[in-house]
Amino acid sequence: MCGKIYIRFAGLALAAVLCGSRPAWGQIQAGSETQLNLDGSISAGYAGSMSNEGPDSHGLDLGGIGNFSGSYHSPQFLNFDVTPFFNQSRNNSTFQSITDSSGVTAGVPGFINFSKFYNTESNYAVPGLANYATNGNTDAFGVGWSAHFKNLPSLSFGYQQGSSDYSVYGTQQDSFNHYHSVFGNANYTVDGFHLTGGIHYSNADSLFPQIEEGEATEKTNSDSTTYTLGMTRSIPLEGTTWLNYSRNTTDYNTPGMSSSQTSDIVNGGVAVRPASKLTLQVNGDYNDNLAGSIFQSITGSGAIAPIAITEEPSYSWGLTGSAQYSLLTGLYVAGSISHREQLFLGESFDANAVSGSVNYGRNLLGGQFTANATVSRNSYGTNGESMLGLLTNVIYIRRFGAWSVSGSFGYSQNVQSLLIAYTSSGYSYSGSANRRIGRLIWTLTGSGARSLLTEVEGTSYFMQGYSTGLSGRWLGASFGYSKSSGVGLVSPTGIVPLPPGVPPTLVPGIVYGGTTYSASLGSTPKRGLTVNGTYVDSRSNTLNGTLASNNRTEQAYAYMSYQFRKVYFNAGYSRLLQGFTGTGLPESLVSTYYFGVSRWFKVF
Repeated sequence: MCGKIYIRFAGLALAAVLCGSRPAWGQIQAGSETQLNLDGSISAGYAGSMSNEGPDSHGLDLGGIGNFSGSYHSPQFLNFDVTPFFNQSRNNSTFQSITDSSGVTAGVPGFINFSKFYNTESNYAVPGLANYATNGNTDAFGVGWSAHFKNLPSLSFGYQQGSSDYSVYGTQQDSFNHYHSVFGNANYTVDGFHLTGGIHYSNADSLFPQIEEGEATEKTNSDSTTYTLGMTRSIPLEGTTWLNYSRNTTDYNTPGMSSSQTSDIVNGGVAVRPASKLTLQVNGDYNDNLAGSIFQSITGSGAIAPIAITEEPSYSWGLTGSAQYSLLTGLYVAGSISHREQLFLGESFDANAVSGSVNYGRNLLGGQFTANATVSRNSYGTNGESMLGLLTNVIYIRRFGAWSVSGSFGYSQNVQSLLIAYTSSGYSYSGSANRRIGRLIWTLTGSGARSLLTEVEGTSYFMQGYSTGLSGRWLGASFGYSKSSGVGLVSPTGIVPLPPGVPPTLVPGIVYGGTTYSASLGSTPKRGLTVNGTYVDSRSNTLNGTLASNNRTEQAYAYMSYQFRKVYFNAGYSRLLQGFTGTGLPESLVSTYYFGVSRWFKVF
């Protein structure tokens, strides 16, 4: 009986959409200071889904999206926006979800934000590759306030909380990430001193997805509190002096491990300009818990920290003096000398470095040329062991006939990293070119990067990506390829790269690699008609300790919309295939389709 009532109601709704009946509401008067607007669209059609993990479904589908907005006094003084949506997917709208998602977003810019989504698609990130698809519910809420007083400190406060309950297609496992944070900041200027201070607290509870069968369930709880104080002041010779202090306290808990770390960091310096072409600077820093700071940089990203930092004392301090001189317009030379000492995990290190650099930029051969190069000599320890370091980067932009091209290249060798016991090397490049072909524009892009810690094997990160496309008033097409590999850490939102300078020997991570191919096509062959489609194929592999998995993600969707007056005829198809051999489960396959109509309306 209920099914018959629903079908009858859906039929009436479909008839109302096709007839284009206008709602019987009139203009709302809310006073001379208040302006209100309400518009949106309603839709009705036939939809179905097929999956190898559950029963197929099909039937009439109702949906819609609305937008209620307004302002008080003026949009610059106070404005708000509320956008509810129901049964929206990439098959019946531009909403990027394979499933029929519902929810609402609302906010008062700068004061309040709120969102809640049900049955929506999201992503689990993999560096340099297509992301894994997830499905679940998310919500977020935040409030903020700021005040500026004459002759008194300026204040700002805020609170944010959110949650994501999701599962990665192909794992059949529920995961979550819940968090909340609060902050307060103050700024004050007195007698030429600009003073700042703040406090930030955050807490997160996470249950991580399991990609490899036999992997222990990872659940973490972490909270951190950061206090900051800062001072800057202008001094003679067009100079500035500064002093900053921060304290970061982190508590981290996961099954089998618990750790609490506190680090105090102080840095300050002086910069002056004794001559129009000469700038001098001296700065120093001190960290009373270097190991704790590394631990905090890992847990601060939400990643799992595989090992606990010992309670052994550690520290880092350094001094640097530098000078920069302008020889000619666009030509600068600089030099620096520095000393740094570190105590880390029971071992002490010290290093001295002397460097010189050249920076040059000018119009060259009809284009814009920029280049910089730094050469350094780094001496380590009491035995005087030393090595040369090189850091360089070149950028060139020019037009050749019908082509507009740009490119860059960078190279580094023996560059000091976070820990002076290690140096890093690598290269990066990027380029783009485009030209007009009739009414279309052809574009080519490419980029790549590779980096490694010189002293540790298997620590390299590699990424490259290339794409080409045509675009114009009625056509858009593109094709892309990317490849990447490296060592990262597992977090609630995906695999994240290791913090710079942190060797995998200290924090063993997950090894990943793979390739992604993508293609898309969109066209507006006639007024009111839009057709587009996308295909993505990504193959990757992961190795977590001795647990390995070969992973596959394929996504394809097509969408068509035709507008006739205020009525839209929509049709779409989506398909997702995703699986992980490490789970021991079959690949997850989900296909959905839709065809129906929608009508835009404006109430007031």
